[in-house]
Amino acid sequence: MLKNRRRYHLSVFLVVVALLTGCQPATDPLPDDSAYFPLQTGDYWIYQVTQETYSLTSPASTRVFQVQQKVGSSFVRNGQLVYQVEESARNSDQADWKVNAVRTVYKTLSEVVSQETNVPTVSLVFPISAATTWNVNTYNARPDTLLRYQNAGRPLTLNKRSFDNVISVVGPNDSTLIGLNKYVRMYAPNVGLVYRENTALAYCQATPDCIGKGIVTSGSRQKWTLLSTNRLP
Repeated sequence: MLKNRRRYHLSVFLVVVALLTGCQPATDPLPDDSAYFPLQTGDYWIYQVTQETYSLTSPASTRVFQVQQKVGSSFVRNGQLVYQVEESARNSDQADWKVNAVRTVYKTLSEVVSQETNVPTVSLVFPISAATTWNVNTYNARPDTLLRYQNAGRPLTLNKRSFDNVISVVGPNDSTLIGLNKYVRMYAPNVGLVYRENTALAYCQATPDCIGKGIVTSGSRQKWTLLSTNRLP
């Protein structure tokens, strides 16, 4: 008799748990953090690059060209799988690609490290969090430069294409009466880098009339926008 009561109470408990579980609202799973930096042999990304250059000795100029990053061969170094990434540039769709840089990249459970001309830099760290900061120059002798995550999980539209759950990586973004410095990288899950910007501008300080008016006298601004990749349909 006692066993039957126990079985009855257990059955009732299981039914209640099942009902409560079934009533929970469905939620979309969060993307795997490492998916923001896909890395497989054969992957490629093509970007449109807009380069603005300012100088005291010549008129401001704007150049538009394309950059391709392509993952080539891989090898194992100290037990870590490392990929070779070839960067090429061309002036138009009809022009041939010309290699301008080759670097190595590896990804672990905690970070993404890129190395070019024997200088390793930390592109991302995991897990992704708004409270996370890291030094891009952790593994080299350059001055410390802190990066952090911003606007995680936001939608983004580029070239009429929409991306979900985009994260931004920002660096020292300073706007003063003297100049403007800006560092931005945007990543989409299972796609990778979709946008980047580097800005370093100096404003006019020659006369009282130009101070504080944002008149650029020297520096550069470069923006990359994703055009195509094998990771998009």
